[in-house]
Amino acid sequence: MDIRKVTAVYFSPTRGSRGYAVRIAGAVSDRLGVTLEELDLTRPDARAQEYRFGAQDLAVFAAPVYAGRLPQIEGGLFDRVYGDGTPAVYAVSYGNREYEDALLEEADLCEKNGFHGIAAGAWIAPHTFSDAIAADRPDESDLHCLDAFTERVTEILQGEGIRDGKLSVPGSHPYRSPKEMPFHPRGNKNCTGCGVCRMVCPTGAIGADALRETDQSKCIDCFACVKQCPAGARTAQGAAFKALTVMLESKLCRVRKEPAVFYLS
Repeated sequence: MDIRKVTAVYFSPTRGSRGYAVRIAGAVSDRLGVTLEELDLTRPDARAQEYRFGAQDLAVFAAPVYAGRLPQIEGGLFDRVYGDGTPAVYAVSYGNREYEDALLEEADLCEKNGFHGIAAGAWIAPHTFSDAIAADRPDESDLHCLDAFTERVTEILQGEGIRDGKLSVPGSHPYRSPKEMPFHPRGNKNCTGCGVCRMVCPTGAIGADALRETDQSKCIDCFACVKQCPAGARTAQGAAFKALTVMLESKLCRVRKEPAVFYLS
């Protein structure tokens, strides 16, 4: 197949999914000797625009998993990204628990918009709520798996019969119900008013005139504001967040999830 450009297309508030998208897209573009580009859809203004890809493009989509689903955002993540029989790779990253319906949800969305999946993967990244869970991922073993994955993707692209094959990934219809967390991050007295939290928020949940507050109707608990606050002044507070973190760490620090990969058949 004559691929001229590879684009990493991602929604990645805390940059874990971006890391996987760029690694995959970069390795494939290097193997094919073609141009690499990035399309960052984390910010609302970027998601408001339309993007179109053709038959000679390869799109590598990536997003994080929140409670077994893609992040639920008004207007969607990749809803305005369109293909024309464009080959695509689907990737999700999750914090060592489960990816459940998220990979299927991503594949369904992109296929509906004109993309043709050739490979997919669920990858491990540090957990949003705890620095102790999957803190060192991706590690050497993950990178070895990524290398094998991108080699296989390249072989598929260079082979015949791509249009006739079908990619199947795990998941269920209907998807599991989205889960709303009973807490949201907000600023404390250490807030300097720098506005970094507002700039990195992917949903516009932090207003310019109330930087310490969070619009709970818009917040998706991605914790981008928490992780990127230079003063360490934003956090989720209360018993519910503490109890969830303790429970997750007690379960997820004792197990190791491995990447799951799927290819065109």
